[in-house]
Amino acid sequence: MTRPLPAEPVPLASDRTGSPVAEPLAAALSLVDEWAAGARAILLSGSHASGEAVWTDVEGLRLSLSDLDTYAVVDSRAAQRAAEARARAALPGLRARLLALGFAAPLEAAFLTAGDLARLAARPGTLELRRHACVVKGEPAWRERVPAWSAGDVSAEERLLLLENRAFELLLAWRGLAAAPALERLQSRHAVMKTALDLAGVLALAAGEYPDGAAARVEAARRRLATFPPGEAAAAAGLPRLWEAALLWRSAPRAAPDPAAARAEWGCAARSWVAVWRTLAGRPGEDAGALALRLAARARARRRWRQALWFASRGGAAPTLGSRLRHARRGTPRHRLNASAALLVCSGALATGSEPALDPVAPALRRLGVLAGPELAGWDAATRALLVAWDRWLLDGQRTEGWR
Repeated sequence: MTRPLPAEPVPLASDRTGSPVAEPLAAALSLVDEWAAGARAILLSGSHASGEAVWTDVEGLRLSLSDLDTYAVVDSRAAQRAAEARARAALPGLRARLLALGFAAPLEAAFLTAGDLARLAARPGTLELRRHACVVKGEPAWRERVPAWSAGDVSAEERLLLLENRAFELLLAWRGLAAAPALERLQSRHAVMKTALDLAGVLALAAGEYPDGAAARVEAARRRLATFPPGEAAAAAGLPRLWEAALLWRSAPRAAPDPAAARAEWGCAARSWVAVWRTLAGRPGEDAGALALRLAARARARRRWRQALWFASRGGAAPTLGSRLRHARRGTPRHRLNASAALLVCSGALATGSEPALDPVAPALRRLGVLAGPELAGWDAATRALLVAWDRWLLDGQRTEGWR
């Protein structure tokens, strides 16, 4: 058993985050220390390091709705594999354990060698790590080993991946919009607000900018939004108001709105997501199905076939070899997952009832090969199956723990 890590070392802005208690964060970080078993360094990143994490009171409990993003530096590939195995073994019950510590969000732990840390790719997460990482174990100089990329170094592919990842957040949020438990409704609204602010980040990056802080990125995104084609500008007309709501949510999270208002807000976020997706990745006149299929197949053939033959899954589940080979020309497993999520958000953005219609996007979903049979019986069933695949193929299973 390792010694508990120090209490929260980051000077958080209490007027924006609600003064989170130090001890819960220290306890959560100690879990990463246990899994890493002798890590040379542990770095805290994301909103908990930058001071923009969201904390709120739920039925008398002080809880954070923001993900915990951590990086643990280990000595070797063998130590990395062992740490990853310990983290996987701790997954059953981890969600409840984190909730007891005050975290109603996943704990993300990346285990890297020192060389891996120095070679991190130019991604938004790497920019944030370099700017705000708090070294909670090890020498402060570890942060200086993170590459000092600029916004202009972030590729179009990385921007697109960030955008596509937010599609899953929106789909996950839909499930809790009308839920009875207050926590589920708060988690859903947090996901919608997070998506809105990440749309600002994507637009800022597309303009070669990534200013520090959510408010600064929103201002940069407003300028980019003004250049949208008329049709997409109309679809994203509610985005500026959504950004204001998201910034307010960061500073003073309140009770989630009633189900009707929550679904209207979700619809605004979904339409805005689609407008950004079409503007940054689409072609004039291209429909959603054609765009999704084209983006799914964007990797080079060599990479698609390599991942068809060998696919590493973090959560222990993966498409079968036969399925991967059968659909390899359609795209890598990840790109096909992402394209499927995009199609479901597109249909959700047009919803007028309690459940969006699946029929308009079902043919393209079948061609992508992620969903099949009963999973395509309706939008809710397809969304549920896709979220499980996303969480267990690409992530570690925390988000859908306990789902059947």
